[in-house]
Amino acid sequence: MKQLLTPHSLLSEAQDSYGLTPAVTVDGDALDFERFAESVEYLCTDLRACGVSSGCRIGLGVQTGWIFVLTWHALVSIDAVVIPVDLCDEDSVMTARDLDLDYLLTHRTHDYVLEDVIDELVQDESSIPVFRVADEFALVEVGCGRSVRSGGGGLVSDLGTGIVEKTDQLLVEADRIGRRLDLWPGVSVRLGGPLNTRPTMLLIIACATRGACACVESAALPVADEGVEMVPVIDRPGRPCEAPLLSVC
Repeated sequence: MKQLLTPHSLLSEAQDSYGLTPAVTVDGDALDFERFAESVEYLCTDLRACGVSSGCRIGLGVQTGWIFVLTWHALVSIDAVVIPVDLCDEDSVMTARDLDLDYLLTHRTHDYVLEDVIDELVQDESSIPVFRVADEFALVEVGCGRSVRSGGGGLVSDLGTGIVEKTDQLLVEADRIGRRLDLWPGVSVRLGGPLNTRPTMLLIIACATRGACACVESAALPVADEGVEMVPVIDRPGRPCEAPLLSVC
């Protein structure tokens, strides 16, 4: 891709350039860039219909599996500010509460904790709208829903500081990572454990910019034990036993 990527053009460029090349494999079943872009757009349409727009601050309560790759790409496309939240970690939820969230996006696999999380995020007794989007996600309007934010989207990778890294900067860095790792159509990147870390989130974008395939599990599986990180593994045709990728930064 020679043109400068934008949040809105990332997947459309990949769709045009790589078409039927596998974008994601889910439990070994391939989804090409054409169908993957359509899946992301379907989710984006539902999110926009519920009020999500560029600059909105979204707590992302998804950590693993296919659903993370899908939601992360959708929020990048919308150019929202993404704030990863561990719904099962009270400290993570409490810290996110102080970051002025507009919405919380979760998957139905976490419906059992959703009510408690909403109680933590919203202190008053007001009625909280919860939307079902794309059939299997819940979008909770935890903010007032009154303001229109400007300044575009990005990622808050450090909840302690709350600093927003702009989406445009992330795209440039992801493309650089893809080039440095020599990603190209036909290369597979196996991802496991928690995917909502900054290096892995950049690597997921890098796969799309370079036409490589992100390989994930279908469901939101339990994450690795605390302090244990599952590193990505790159498989290239002719070199199936390549050593794990220890760092992408």
